[in-house]
Amino acid sequence: MRIYTLIFFAAGLSFSQVSQAQVEICSDIFISEYLEGTGNNKGLEFFNPTSESIDLSAYELQRWSNGEAGSTDATQLFGVLPAMTTWVLVNGQTEDVDLGGGAISPMCDAVMQGAADQLDNPYPAPTYMNGNDALVLVKNGSTVVDIFGKPGEDPGTAWTDDAENGFVDIGDGASWLTSNHTLQRKFDVGDGVTVPPVAFDTFLEWDTLPNNTWTGLGNHSCVCGATGMVQFTATPELQVFPNPSVDGKFQIESGQPVAKIEVYSPEGRLVEVISPSSDVRNWSVSTSNWTAGVYFVNVQYLNGSIFANRIVIR
Repeated sequence: MRIYTLIFFAAGLSFSQVSQAQVEICSDIFISEYLEGTGNNKGLEFFNPTSESIDLSAYELQRWSNGEAGSTDATQLFGVLPAMTTWVLVNGQTEDVDLGGGAISPMCDAVMQGAADQLDNPYPAPTYMNGNDALVLVKNGSTVVDIFGKPGEDPGTAWTDDAENGFVDIGDGASWLTSNHTLQRKFDVGDGVTVPPVAFDTFLEWDTLPNNTWTGLGNHSCVCGATGMVQFTATPELQVFPNPSVDGKFQIESGQPVAKIEVYSPEGRLVEVISPSSDVRNWSVSTSNWTAGVYFVNVQYLNGSIFANRIVIR
């Protein structure tokens, strides 16, 4: 049983005032994986444990950096997340950045970015976390649906396994857990934390994996179910090519009539909207003015089903 005590209110946010045992599980998305690797190899995975699709545009991920008593930066999610599936947000830096004085901010690993459904905003953004930053997942601007870490507390380098010192980094021999680790939500967790904890004991809800491990991205299993459990109606045949696109354009071909096509940038900005006025099945999209990165193509069919596809623009 998880019981947390309310320790503060942040302006504009609604923290639940009941114990987690009284909260219905499997009722809303939660953070299912946390990756804090070397350099900018950082990301989050979100899981939809419900039986219905969820519109992610209602959700915002906030970073509460270095013990700040409020959000220092935030990223709005986008897209539609079907039941029992995941959404992966990864650091969006695609090249090394010279910070001056010999310091370099390195690009995020390309393989990790290739597993993403959404690339995060440019710096500052939540996926520039450094192990001592709390993360808060907020719905509709004010309702907290999940918390990672302890908002308002600076644990030092990271939250640790040192129970005697409140799991912060002050005791000799304490092991960092939220820095240079991948963390996966435990199987028996079926809902998010909505009340700031008295102390953030990582092992209560998270399993630890070695640094720079992201082979599990896109898959999650818990008491609510697992990715791939829900059977969906087959998606009408659709092709997005060439992928990667290197000549300033790409093609979309559909086997069935389409109501609307939307293309989102790596930062979640809507860059292209196509609303066919007739039974057209082939579209050419110009990318000559787009920056390089991973873009996301959402195709809505006349029957209401949605096909999501990622395409790399070089």
